[in-house]
Amino acid sequence: MILFAGDPHGYFKHLYPFVRGKEDIALIILGDLQLTTVEELDKLSQYCDLWYIHGNHDSKTVAAFEALWGSKWKNRNLHGRVAEIQGKKIAGLGGVFRGQIWMPPNKPLFLDPIHYCQYCSQEKIWRGGIPLRHRSSIFPADIENLSKETADILICHEAPKPHPSGFTVLNELASQMQIKHLFHGHHHENFDYSELAPQTPFAITNVGFRSLCDEKGNYLLKNIDDRKNKS
Repeated sequence: MILFAGDPHGYFKHLYPFVRGKEDIALIILGDLQLTTVEELDKLSQYCDLWYIHGNHDSKTVAAFEALWGSKWKNRNLHGRVAEIQGKKIAGLGGVFRGQIWMPPNKPLFLDPIHYCQYCSQEKIWRGGIPLRHRSSIFPADIENLSKETADILICHEAPKPHPSGFTVLNELASQMQIKHLFHGHHHENFDYSELAPQTPFAITNVGFRSLCDEKGNYLLKNIDDRKNKS
C-alpha cells in the first residue's frame, strides 16, 4: 500500500499508527517536513518505505535544509525524477513558485539555477550556488525535464487548477506525463476537487495539514489547519 502524507511541519507522531505493525507500506511525504535533525526520518523508516518531496519550509533554515539535502535522505527525494514504488511509477516536483524566479503564467526570470547564479550578486551566492531560500524554488527546467517522462502518479507541493491558488502549468505537466492521479500538499484545507475538476483526465487530491490518504485518494486521517498563513 502507498500512503501520501500532507505537510507534517516537524510533527510525525500521527503517522505511526498507520505504518507500525503493517507490512509493505510505502509512505510519501508531500513537502514541508520542516526537520531539525534526521532522527525523525530514521525512526519512521523502520516501519515503512519512506520517500518525500521538499516544500518551501524545507529551505527556510540551514537545519531543515541539512536534514534533507545534507544527509543520506537526499536519495529519497523524488523531486525531478520518476521512481517505481510498489509497481507504480511516481514522479515528484518539490518546492514552490516564487516571483523572483518564476510565477506562472508570467514569463520566468531565470531558467535554471545556473542561469540564476550568472546574474545574481556574489553576496547572494550560498555554498557555491543559489541562495538557501531558492533551494526550494521551482525553475522552468524542473518542469521541462519531468515533461519528457511518463508516470502513473505525480506528487507536487504546489497545487494545480482548479484550486484557487493553483497553477495551470502543473495540469499541463500532468497531461504531458500521462499521469492518472496528482497528489499535492502545501494548502492545508484538504481541498475537494470532486465537483470542480470532473473534466480533467486525471484525479487530484489535496492532502492537507498532517493528513493522510491512500493511493486512491481516500483519506485515512484529516487534520484541518485553520491557520491563515499557509506558506
